[in-house]
Amino acid sequence: MRLFTLFNLTLLMLLVSVVTLISPSHLFSLLNIPGLLIVVGGSLCALMLSKPHHKVLQLLRELPKLARGHQLPNFYARAEFKQLLRCAHLYRSAQIRLLEQELELVRQPILRKGVQLILDRYSLSDVSQILSKDRTRLLQNNQEKSQMLRLMSSYAPAFGMLGTLLGMIHMLYGLGDVGLEQVGATMGFALLTTLYGLVLANLVCKPLAIRLERRTSQHAAHLDTLIEGLVMLYERKHPMLIRDMLEAHGIPADTIERAKPSLRQWPSKPSLVASHAE
Repeated sequence: MRLFTLFNLTLLMLLVSVVTLISPSHLFSLLNIPGLLIVVGGSLCALMLSKPHHKVLQLLRELPKLARGHQLPNFYARAEFKQLLRCAHLYRSAQIRLLEQELELVRQPILRKGVQLILDRYSLSDVSQILSKDRTRLLQNNQEKSQMLRLMSSYAPAFGMLGTLLGMIHMLYGLGDVGLEQVGATMGFALLTTLYGLVLANLVCKPLAIRLERRTSQHAAHLDTLIEGLVMLYERKHPMLIRDMLEAHGIPADTIERAKPSLRQWPSKPSLVASHAE
């Protein structure tokens, strides 16, 4: 189990322990099934009215994996930048046959399509427009997921307040027929929906949306760097110059944790030109 997941579980257990210590005799009174259904069900209904149903259902299916980080966009910056440098060297030295063989090993769609467009002699403006549209398409799915999580974080407190208002209305209608103790219990029961709305918004939806947005922004910056490198490749810039540009943008180390060991090492400058000598 990853350290970050263990840290999250420790914080959750600490929060549950604090709640238990604050109200040990009323612990089960924090359970309000109708209020929970109002908050969760109402938020989902509002989300389905504002977004396509199949996308909402897809988000719900991927929510457990997203909470563990398994559905975050995965990219291997060093490996892909290394492939870009090899392609730049082969293209500049007019080794088109070797470049086509290298292209078969590329799995990054932007890099693969960009080099193929350059080999097909597209104009620079056409290459930039096509790659920009592909970049938008690659990021759109996760951007929509983070937007839906943001929407749920705004809907949940509102439906929590709705449940509280309904509980208060019910309490006021029966105010003349019940005692003060029952009024207090009904009031506490009604306020629980507000608690559920705040917990769902601030402990579930917003953190997941922020995590997905942060990772997607890193992915977007990586794709922008690749496109800039492909433009320099089109202009037959020296691979050392492209390498300096990549280093200026920074090489995020956390994006290559699961990359193959042979691709983890960032190539040194002397070995760049000789990477395809054999």
